[in-house]
Amino acid sequence: MKLRRRNVEVNNADPFANDWLERKGFADQLTNIVENNKQGEVVIGLSGQWGEGKTTFVEMWQKHMENKNIASIYFDAFEYDYLEDVFLSLAIEIYNYAKVNGLTAQEDYLNKSKNTYHLLQAMIAKTSPINIDSSFQEKLVDNDRQPFDIAKIIEDNLNFSLDNAFEQALKHKEVFRDFKKSLSQLATQASNQDMPLVVIIDELDRCKPSFAVEVLEKIKHLFLVEGVIFVLSMHHEQLEESIKKVYGQNIDAHTYLQKFIDYPTRLPKADLSNNSNRRKYFYNQVDFIGLPTRPSSSMNRSYELFLLLSIRYDLSYRQLNKALQNYKYLIASLDTNFDDLYPKMFLMVFVSILKVKNGHLISKIRNNTATYIDLVENALEVRGQGDFNIEMLQNLLKFSFLTSDGFQESEHGSQEANFYNNFASLIGRNENKVLMSLVQRLESFEDY
Repeated sequence: MKLRRRNVEVNNADPFANDWLERKGFADQLTNIVENNKQGEVVIGLSGQWGEGKTTFVEMWQKHMENKNIASIYFDAFEYDYLEDVFLSLAIEIYNYAKVNGLTAQEDYLNKSKNTYHLLQAMIAKTSPINIDSSFQEKLVDNDRQPFDIAKIIEDNLNFSLDNAFEQALKHKEVFRDFKKSLSQLATQASNQDMPLVVIIDELDRCKPSFAVEVLEKIKHLFLVEGVIFVLSMHHEQLEESIKKVYGQNIDAHTYLQKFIDYPTRLPKADLSNNSNRRKYFYNQVDFIGLPTRPSSSMNRSYELFLLLSIRYDLSYRQLNKALQNYKYLIASLDTNFDDLYPKMFLMVFVSILKVKNGHLISKIRNNTATYIDLVENALEVRGQGDFNIEMLQNLLKFSFLTSDGFQESEHGSQEANFYNNFASLIGRNENKVLMSLVQRLESFEDY
């Protein structure tokens, strides 16, 4: 069993073959928006919570568009966050695409990008619109030789600077216009079906606030040209917080963000309220993250308990994925023979889910203050449900609170005795020692 997480495989021939969340229909809707906006100059905002699978979706969608001969570029904004220069980062990514695909417009685009970059750097370096020329400085040094009118000299220099600033502004506009034209020509060459070039900006909400906001502004002012469509994959609430960090808490961040977006959309949530969909998704995830799938009565029973508790707790797919990852860590720390370990595995399932669903109860377990009533009544909330796996978990939780003096094998069945023997060395005379040990084991795998 591998601990390292792996990405969902995107099948070249059938990009949505592993579309466990059934989002292909939504991808078709986005593709229609692209095909119905061939002229480009459109921004699509694709919003989704963290952990909802935005990156996996856009990777599948990008391959889907490629199969329809729609040119596209994937830009991981977070990957370039350290460079801090948004124009340079995005311009390089587009140039690399043009170079790899042999577009003849690449050289002209490269030259125009260089000119624009140099101009932007010069604009940043410029600290004052007024430059005092050398003649003024000389007169200040040699002011004993002849009288001079300082007001007249300042006025002359001011007029010169303003005239020069006007000329520079015209030059700036020309440089920016040439860059936009070269990008539009490159986009035209990128598709052989009169389709726009789609640029997907991912991980925008993970960037530094200043970088994220500048991405929005550079797209609007320089990169949004005829023949180009941008897709912003983001957690829009978090991006709005970035906007407030840059412009202050008083700004209407939602309205500000919408100024950049023509088609605001939200990634569809999986319908896990349907138990059949949840079961399908659950076992796909079990296989995907690399949990053991060998025939084992203990393993299969633990999976069924996991699925049942995920329904009772109404876990989102993000919470379900995290809980499964927790379970994977715990399973990896066990002996590879799972056949006789179902009591321990049941409790591992329970702790793995509590860790993402009830932090307060986890704290009580960690501090050895949780009671059996806390766990069964406040956590499970399934008394009287009559499910065998739930009832077994309740019994295992009860036994985990027994002291060695309080346990008499003759009063319990062989399964219960087997459970107690597995944990007797940990239980001792302290209540909740078994669960505390599992929580400590799980938390030892957490990120620094």
